[in-house]
Amino acid sequence: MVMFEPLNSDGRKRSAVYHAARLSMLHDRLAKKLEQVDHAADEVEQAAAVLVEVTRQPESWQTLGM
Repeated sequence: MVMFEPLNSDGRKRSAVYHAARLSMLHDRLAKKLEQVDHAADEVEQAAAVLVEVTRQPESWQTLGM
């Protein structure tokens, strides 16, 4: 019983295996980067909310001399 089919002599199967492995690796890297971008976007949204809250001027404030 043969566990693995031998690669054909012209390398088509070898190429297909290589490209499948490369595609899988690139997919994993892209998924990791997208997760990092998602995390950074959450931080930006939180910072923007803080900025809006800090810069919001309460109605009870009065500007002096203006």
